[in-house]
Order: sequence, then structure tokens, then C-alpha cells
Amino acid sequence: MPDLNKLQTPCIGISVNLKEGTNCVADAYISSVIRAGGVPVLIPALKDEESLIQILSKVDGIVLTGGGDIDPDYFNEIPIKELGEINELRDAFDIALIKLASARQIPILGICRGLQVINVAFGGSLYQDIISQYRSPLLEHNQELPREEPSHTVKIVKDSFLETITGKTELQTNSFHHQAIKIPADDFLIAATSSDGIIEAFEAPFKHIYGVQWHPENMTSTNEDMLNLFRFFINEASLFKQARSIHKQIITIDSHSDTPMFFEKNINIGQKNDLVKIDIPKMQEGMLDAVFMVAYLKQGERDIESSKAAVEKAMSIISQIHQQAEKNKEIVGIAYSVSDVERLKKEHKKAIFIGIENGYAIGKDIDNLIVYKKAGVSYITLCHNGNNDICDSASSDPEHNGLSEFGRKIVRKLNELGIMVDISHTSEKTSFDVIGESKFPVIASHSSVKAICNHSRNLSDDLMKAIAEKGGVVQICFYSDFISSKEKVTIKDAIDHIDYAVKLIGIDHVGIGTDMDGGGGFTGIDAANEAINITTELLRRNYSPEDIEKIWGKNLIRVMNVVQN
Repeated sequence: MPDLNKLQTPCIGISVNLKEGTNCVADAYISSVIRAGGVPVLIPALKDEESLIQILSKVDGIVLTGGGDIDPDYFNEIPIKELGEINELRDAFDIALIKLASARQIPILGICRGLQVINVAFGGSLYQDIISQYRSPLLEHNQELPREEPSHTVKIVKDSFLETITGKTELQTNSFHHQAIKIPADDFLIAATSSDGIIEAFEAPFKHIYGVQWHPENMTSTNEDMLNLFRFFINEASLFKQARSIHKQIITIDSHSDTPMFFEKNINIGQKNDLVKIDIPKMQEGMLDAVFMVAYLKQGERDIESSKAAVEKAMSIISQIHQQAEKNKEIVGIAYSVSDVERLKKEHKKAIFIGIENGYAIGKDIDNLIVYKKAGVSYITLCHNGNNDICDSASSDPEHNGLSEFGRKIVRKLNELGIMVDISHTSEKTSFDVIGESKFPVIASHSSVKAICNHSRNLSDDLMKAIAEKGGVVQICFYSDFISSKEKVTIKDAIDHIDYAVKLIGIDHVGIGTDMDGGGGFTGIDAANEAINITTELLRRNYSPEDIEKIWGKNLIRVMNVVQN
């Protein structure tokens, strides 16, 4: 893997203005990007989405430039007479560019109109004309001073990106606008206001989107704060560039998703669907190579008939997974082994591994495991939220004092067949019994750290050490209740669990199992298209590309190879 620090500087796409049929942009945007260490390229105003997608695959950040007014139809208002000139093509182009870039986690900096159109794209609203619509008194927001001269002061919000950049509570800015944010879009935080209350800057840090109402590009030659604003953005683009370069070279695997639970709603994973967090288009956007889709069974009665029905249901779900892959075979395939996922990556296809969540699916007949192996099952989670014939669950009172005698036979048969044993959901006593019984390393496909969040589903330090000593891997789960008791959990909290586990048991024994479509996901990593954000956050914490490769799949691949071979 190359030294990413020696890669070329990030490429920054600059959205164009439209004047008299010409795509154009002020020189100040270009020179500011260069001064801050980026390579500027102009993005022409296009209607063709596929062309925009191709352009976005080449750029590492987007600067949305200033310009004319935004059509109030985008925020469900009737135009007022004070509305300035609008350009339908530019509005449509900017909004399409924002949505496509943000879906891919490409950093965005909006300037003046750029800030306003970002707000509209994410559901916020604007003052069409602050002079006629905003309360008085009002500052002069459309100055006649030279553009490099400041006209008023904005107050910086504590802990905002602007405070990070400047270390200040106030900032001198210029001003050339008459539209402004009325209601900020959801999840956007105000970063600065003027003395009259107009929102002068905002951010959605976990979307890597930032915006300012003034024109910093005109001040970078003489004002260090404005140049540092561009430097900050170039650094964000650089991190994204590094993350994207890493994802192109490694295999990224999410070891647990419950997406098959939504198959009964007639979804097609080959198409983007708001019902699910994992589908192939979102995996493409987030550069996620492979996912374990599980046949999940809720723990039910354990009589012979109920157990037989559980087996039939598991086989039905597995069949549906195969059908989804066959329906979309041009872009995805079932992976039975490590060589399969490596081949699919080279073919530019996504990979689906199959797992079973809850050994209840085995029923009373251990030979069902042979059927599951032939069907492509790569791991089995021994239980779910309730004891079964195999073992005690983490969420129930002890019944077997850990692994039952039937459970011990199951573990041995899984070893024999080359199916990984998954101890997520099992009680701690069960987990230690499994580690002792198994000839091979075991996995926790979606579990987090009990020392950080004291939840029965999480793993103690002693248990994580035992998994690692056996050669296994702990796949950190991104289910908010397992991450933190805070009301608003973010990706940074999840990375804290990865950090802790790495420090405790070593970089060779930690991975990622998001539990998406089973409740997993939160701010910063809420769907497969945001998978690359994990890499960006790991880079912020100085993880090397080699470390990131291990966390994203190499560790799990090692265990799979040992178990299968």
C-alpha cells in the first residue's frame, strides 16, 4: 500500500455560475483553493446525473459558489416581488450536485448562495428577501465596499468549526447577499450569527458539510482567518481522499446486517430503497465491498413442531438472499469463501456473505448444519435474546449454566464443517465455554465494549482477551444502546469502542459489524453509504492504512480462512 501522505493534493470541484449561456466562476475561488493547498477544477452545470457521478468520482471536495437567488418553489413558497433573478438550470444543478456528493460523503463548503442552497437541499427554508421579510433593525447585508474589506462582525458559536479554525469568538466578514437562512435544515448546527440574528454560518460535521454567508474567497490574500477556512476544508478533502484511496485497495466487510427482514416488503437490494440501510447502491456510494446478511429468527417455543418451523423459516430466508443476488448478478454475488470476495472485488461487484442469527434455526437435528453449509452459511450466532437448546443467552437467566451438551456437539460440528462460531448474544459463561470447546478461533459478529457501555450484550475485558488469545475477532456493533447511554450517539462514540478494543486486545482482533437494518446506525454512520466515514474517523485518530485494512476485514478474513481451511 502506498504512503498516502505522498499522494497528490486533493482535487476540489468548484460549482460554476451561469451568465449569458456561459459556465463561469470568479478567479478568487480558484486562487483561494490553490493558496490553501488544493487543486481546483470547475464542475459545469449539467443535467445528466451519470456525468455528475463520474465527475464526483474524481474530486475530493466541493466548493459551492455564490450567485443569484434560489427559486422559492424548492422550499414551498410563492415568490415575492423582491425576489431577484433565478436560474432554473443552476438551481437544479446545485441541488443535484449537493445530494450526489453528500450521499458519497464528499466534503462540501458552501459560500453565500452555496450555504443557502445547501439548506434548501436538506429541507430548510430561506428568507427570499431579508429586508422585506426579516424583523428590524437589520444590518446592511449587501455592502458597497471592496470585496476584500470587512463590513461587519459575526459572533462565532462555541465548539463550532469556525471556533476550531480561528480560536476566536468573533470574526470580521464582508457581506453581499439579500437572501438568508430562515429555518435551518435538520441536523445542521448554527456556527455563527450577525448581531441582528441572521445566520451567518452553519455545519453538519458528520455529513462533512460547512457553509458561510459571506465571501471568504475575496479575503484569503490578506486575511489569515479566511485562508485558514479554506485550509480547514482542504484538510477535510484530504482525509476523504485518503479514505477513498484506502477503500479502493482493501476489502471492507460489515459482518452483520438484518436487511433480509425487509425482503417481505418486496424490496430489491439492487435498487436504492429508503426502507433499508443496506442495498447495493448505498454500498457503492460508501465503498463497502461486502456484508453478512443474516437469516434472523426470533427465539420461539422449543417443541419439535416449533423447532421444525424455525428450520423451514431459516431456509426460506437464505433462499431469498440467493434470489436477491441472482436478480442482481451483474452487480453482486454470494461469497462462500475468502476467494469469492476477492474475486468479486476484482469484478467490481459487491459480495454478500450469509449468516444465521440464532442457533434456534438448527432445530433438533444437528445434520441441518450440513444443509446450511451447502447453502453458503459462513457463521452461526448460537442464540439471540433468549435461551435455546444450545446455550444460555446474555438476556436471560441461566438454564444450562453456559453451553449445553447439545451445544457442545453443535460447536464441534461447526468446526468440522468450516462454519464460524459467533458468540454475540451469548451469556459470558456460554462464551467462555465455546472458546474452550472450539478448535478454531471464534467471532463476536456484532458486540461492543462493556467497560465503556455496561450492557448485557457487550463484552467484558476478560472475554475480549479470551477471544483474542484464541485468535478470534471482536466485531464492534454500531447499535446505539450498546455504544452509549447518551441521548445522541455519534460515530465518534463508536470509534471510542474500536480504540478501547484495539488497545486492550491488539489491532489483529478488532473489526466492524454494524447491525444495520437490525437497529444499528446513528449520526455519522447511519447507512451503508456512510461506511467510508468510519475510515475517515480512524484516519483522524492516526490509524495507519494497514491498521484500517485489518479492522475493515482482514482480521475477519484471517479467521474465516482458518476455520474454512
